[in-house]
Amino acid sequence: MERILIVDDDSGIRSELVSIVSSPGREIIEASDGSEALQVLESEMFDLILSDVRMPGMDGFELLAEIRQRWTNLPVIIITAFASTDTAVQALRGGAYDYITKPFSIDDIRNIVSHALEANRLFNEVSYLKGRLGERYSMDNIIGQCPAMQKVFDTIMRVAKAPCNILITGESGTGKDLAAQAIHEYSSRSQNHLVTIDCGSIPEGLLESELFGHVKGAFTGAVSEKEGLVQSANGGTIFLDEIGDMPLSLQVKLLRLIQNRHVQKVGSTKREQVDVRILAATNANLAEKVRNKQFREDLFYRLNVVEIHLPPLRSRGGDVLLLMSYFLKRYSEALGREVCKVDESVKRAFGKYPWPGNVRELENAVERAVTLCDGSLIRLEDIPGNIAQWQNESGAVSGTLSERVDHFEKQCLIGAMEAEEFHAAGAAERLGISLATLYRKLKKFDIPVASTGIVEVERSNTGQTQFTRGLKR
Repeated sequence: MERILIVDDDSGIRSELVSIVSSPGREIIEASDGSEALQVLESEMFDLILSDVRMPGMDGFELLAEIRQRWTNLPVIIITAFASTDTAVQALRGGAYDYITKPFSIDDIRNIVSHALEANRLFNEVSYLKGRLGERYSMDNIIGQCPAMQKVFDTIMRVAKAPCNILITGESGTGKDLAAQAIHEYSSRSQNHLVTIDCGSIPEGLLESELFGHVKGAFTGAVSEKEGLVQSANGGTIFLDEIGDMPLSLQVKLLRLIQNRHVQKVGSTKREQVDVRILAATNANLAEKVRNKQFREDLFYRLNVVEIHLPPLRSRGGDVLLLMSYFLKRYSEALGREVCKVDESVKRAFGKYPWPGNVRELENAVERAVTLCDGSLIRLEDIPGNIAQWQNESGAVSGTLSERVDHFEKQCLIGAMEAEEFHAAGAAERLGISLATLYRKLKKFDIPVASTGIVEVERSNTGQTQFTRGLKR
């Protein structure tokens, strides 16, 4: 049912307009001035407003200004007996959909009303579809339509408002930090801080002080009292990224925080109560770490009340091209480029490549392509060579099973090393393997590592990566 509000102080004009715009499936409501119209708008919804300009009290332009401020997208058609360029310009600048002059043509009114209602219907439909698309395929920049990601979205919505601790698992680059942000934003704590602590990047000697704070003189260099990150998150959420790297000595104090909800600054005997929700993330197998006595079993179960696992990109099928489109739009806008098309060979390569660095690697590849492409089309030469060579139909090589496995493993290593600019530590983290294992595999495939020298990389016309110079270690 389409609903139209007609506003005019002349009852005869209102009756005439009602007869002109009435049709099956439409409901027409009348108001005698701007003030009465606002009262009606506050309690009822409409698809279109037709308003006279000259009315006692609040005139048509004042009503239009109020509608634009409070009902931004509601179309308004201004009716005036004083046809002039200035009146038309004022109406359109004020946000009117269109204007009609008296004496008016019946056909003109019907056409303008029909177009305005159609525009409003299309706008509402697009807004609805965008909302549903956002609910179905994304959540705070987490994009995905595959069943595994839909399960992630459903779990986040179910647990966000619950007080329980959550463990987020998945390979490096799958978006564990984005999942934590979404949980916080959909929780009842969203008005307070989300504090992120990377347990793997803070030196062990400083981690306790960073987490819980310290008092003046607690250790050399403690020249003043410092509040810890846990205290700064009071009332909000604390996100412990790479919790598997937390030293055992600190795991005891974290367990005490979870159990008793209090912290004790380094060098102090005083305990402070805090109210924080704890989210933790890891790319490691914590259950295996527990078996190897590298992680406390009691802490593991305290953190793992609910587990949310983010699947690797290689198992997410069509999400690759969905993500590619998302990042293409983002970086085209950010870099001021008009990149709007992707060559089919690039789409094939993206679809077949195994993405060892997951979403983070895909994002980097798209950003690079948008930066390097010449014109509005991304071509094969704009993407990294180790990805480009997957554009052939099979996406694989012939040979024995062992040879095929070696080929796949080498491409994963090259992809991770290129994404980390040939620095081994970052590549090892990206692949979820130890540094020693990475060095052994790099030596096996003769892949260079950046040190104090420069790694130079060339690509053949087929996209094959070639290392021309580099320090190996």
